[in-house]
Amino acid sequence: MVASKKKSSQKKPMGVGRPSKENGMNVREALIQAGVELLENTTLEDISLRKVAAKAGVSHVASYHHFENKHALFAAIAEIGFQKYFETYQKELEKTDQDFKGRYRALGWTYFQFIMTNRQFARIMFGGTGVDVKTHPTLLAVSRRTYRQLHEIIRMGQNLGHLEKGNTREKTLASWAMIHGIAMLFLEGRLQMKNDLGEMEKFIQTVTEYAYNGMK
Repeated sequence: MVASKKKSSQKKPMGVGRPSKENGMNVREALIQAGVELLENTTLEDISLRKVAAKAGVSHVASYHHFENKHALFAAIAEIGFQKYFETYQKELEKTDQDFKGRYRALGWTYFQFIMTNRQFARIMFGGTGVDVKTHPTLLAVSRRTYRQLHEIIRMGQNLGHLEKGNTREKTLASWAMIHGIAMLFLEGRLQMKNDLGEMEKFIQTVTEYAYNGMK
């Protein structure tokens, strides 16, 4: 009978260059959080992995264990942003009627409100960041979900007789362009936010109503 080997009580050394992080947050999460924070007051052009790593409290070399360049980091931030948006939309649905008009209005208001309250994510999700979504399958899938979500609502309206049938894709794109365009005008400061949130919601819903009425 072969004698069993005793397990060494010594801990294995960490791999060379492999970073660690305290308080339960791993390095990848810390880098993403640092990137989000930098986006609040730094232009996309001025952000670099070196700056993100410094803010996260890890070495520049450590950042390359998780992201090959800043565009890969942007892709990860955008993916989280889309997930946050979908969670927000589901909560908004709980406060409205589960019919076509209710869903359509909820999506418009959620989309606008998310962009205005999560500007750092919006700049990555909808801006020209140089990220090729085709090289990031998970980001591509989650970003397409936004279109599919609106497409399903438009199709619901057609099936229920609220909207004229046909050209579903074109009507989806028209609705998206209307909602996104208004949000961008406010985001860029071309339109000023109203002080009262209720008035703001009413304004956005009026805009979405015009989009809806044009498709009847």
